Amino acid sequence: MSIQIPESATTDSDEAKRELLERFEEPRRETRQALAISGNLDERRHTDADSIRRHFGIPAWDRSKFEYPQVVPNLIEKTHDPPAFEAEGGTDFFARGKPGSGKSTLANYLAARELDVNDAIVVWRGSSARSEWLPLAPWTRLCLPKGVDVEVRLEAKNPADPSVILDVEDLERIVREVVRYTDPIDLNHRVLQHGAFHVVYPDPRMRGCQALYEESDRTVEPPTGRELFDREDPADHWWFAWVLARVDHGPHHWTTWIADEIGDIAPQSVQKDRFGSYQKVTLLRDSWVDLRKMGVTVHAYGHAEEDVSDLIRRKLRWRIQMPGQANPTSPSKVVGFDSVPMNADVTSKFPVGKALCYTETKFDYLGWKDMPRATNHNLKIKVS
Repeated sequence: MSIQIPESATTDSDEAKRELLERFEEPRRETRQALAISGNLDERRHTDADSIRRHFGIPAWDRSKFEYPQVVPNLIEKTHDPPAFEAEGGTDFFARGKPGSGKSTLANYLAARELDVNDAIVVWRGSSARSEWLPLAPWTRLCLPKGVDVEVRLEAKNPADPSVILDVEDLERIVREVVRYTDPIDLNHRVLQHGAFHVVYPDPRMRGCQALYEESDRTVEPPTGRELFDREDPADHWWFAWVLARVDHGPHHWTTWIADEIGDIAPQSVQKDRFGSYQKVTLLRDSWVDLRKMGVTVHAYGHAEEDVSDLIRRKLRWRIQMPGQANPTSPSKVVGFDSVPMNADVTSKFPVGKALCYTETKFDYLGWKDMPRATNHNLKIKVS
C-alpha cells in the first residue's frame, strides 16, 4: 500500500492575486536612483537611502554614538584612506543567530546603511527558498537571468493556507523594477547601480562562468572529466563566478554582497564532488583579499559558526553575535580569531534589536530599527 501525499494548495485566481498584491507598499519610482535609470536624473530628488530612512524612521548615521571607532564605524564606513588603526577597503562580517533573533531585520538595516553611508551597490543573494529582503521591496531592482523560465508564487506563512501563483509581470507590483542580465560581467557593468538595492537570482545555465574562470589567474583542479563550471552545477555555484567577475573586471565602486545563509554555498561539509564544490569554495577563499581591495564588503549570515566552511570563516574579520544566544568567551569558538575581547556572556539576555559586534581586540553594541514587511507571505521565485 502506498501513501499519497497531496501537494500544497495553490491558486491562480485573479481575486486572490489582487487581494495579496494590494497589501504591498507602492514601489518608489520617484527617487534619484529610479529617475536616473529612466534617463531623467534629478539631483534635487531624495536618494533611495533618504527614502528608506524616512519610511522606517532610521536616524542619520553618527559614528560618535559608538565607543570604539575600530568596531562598528570601521565596519560600516568605507574608505581607501582610513584613519589610524582602521581597515582599508571593503570589510566583512559573519552574523550568527538562531531563527527569530533578528538576522533578517539586521540584514535589511545594514543594507540601508550601506546605501546611505557609502552610496554602495548593494547585492542581496536571491534564493528560491527565502525572501527576507521584502521590507526593501519598494526600492528593489530584481535581477533575473535572461532567457530562462521563472516561476513566482506568494507562499502563506501558515502552510495550511494556499499559495498564490503570480505572473512575472506581477513582480513590478511588488518591486520597483525587474531587469534581466546575460552573464556576471553584464550584471556588474550594465545592470548594477550606485546607491541602489538589488536582489540577484543566479543563472542556472552558468553562462559566461567557465570563460571567466579560464581568463582568471586563479586556478584549482576541476573535477575529473569536466569543466569547473557547467550548466549541471547547483545554481548557487554561479556566485563563485560572480566573485571572479567583480575582482577581475570591476567596476570597482563600493559594493556590498549580502550572503544570506552563506552556509548554503560554502558549508563546512563541502567536498570534492562532481560539481567541484570544494574547489569553488577554495577559489572564493583565494579571492577574498582581492575582493576587499577592490571595494567589496561581505555581509554573511547564518545560524551557527559550524555551518560555514572554515576556509571562509578564517577570512572574516568581524563577528556579530545575535541576541538570545551566548557570545563566545574564548577564541576556540571562533575560527580565524586568535583572541576575543569578551570574558563573560552578555548577549543571551539581549532583546531582539540589539547585538554584539566584535573583532579580535574590541567589542561594541549594535542596535537597529525594526523594518517590517508589508505581508507575512514569502515571495518564492524559482529560476530554471
